[in-house]
Amino acid sequence: MDREKLWEILYKERKTASLQELPENFCDEVREYIEKLKDEKGEADEKRRELVEDDIRNARMKAEDIIRRRIGKIVKIASSGMKTPPKGMLEEEERIFEGVKSHVKEGEERIFALMLGDKESESEGRSEKRELAEQISKTAEPISVKKRNEELHIVRVLEDMPTFMGTDGRIYKVKKEDVIMLPKTNAEILCKRGVAVRFEGKAKKMVGVSTG
Repeated sequence: MDREKLWEILYKERKTASLQELPENFCDEVREYIEKLKDEKGEADEKRRELVEDDIRNARMKAEDIIRRRIGKIVKIASSGMKTPPKGMLEEEERIFEGVKSHVKEGEERIFALMLGDKESESEGRSEKRELAEQISKTAEPISVKKRNEELHIVRVLEDMPTFMGTDGRIYKVKKEDVIMLPKTNAEILCKRGVAVRFEGKAKKMVGVSTG
């Protein structure tokens, strides 16, 4: 990453309504570029140091502008009802997409409940499921190497569930009667709460982290 490449990426985000596809290691490249500038600043004389400080400041501003513009596009796309994230998103951006989509869906359900009645029972059911999804997601932070390689269990889901993040870093959106593989920690929580039942047998251990 360098000044010209960063400017090129920002220019494309400004000029297009769609998300451009970023390198998977975009965040790492930006961080390494800024760290390189900081090292250069430490070795520069006073006059050169001011120029490098400007480069660091400009790099930060461009990177922040890129991310803010992309998040704005992601929120718009997720709110439109698109079911799957478009190509080109970073892993963290996919999590934002799923989170926005889930909140929009829950908001629609609350409004429909207000218009059509049964809001008390509907609200209580959604509140319990949101609480369960939040409990599951909390177990995913931080995602340690041990959790990324956690044993998987196969379960059958008994109720529709809000979107949640597993201990493996994946985003899960499951519906009633889905049969899926979940990390052992998440599977145990769902089974304990009675919203899933375990299948006999165990899946092989995970070998990496991905979002899906």
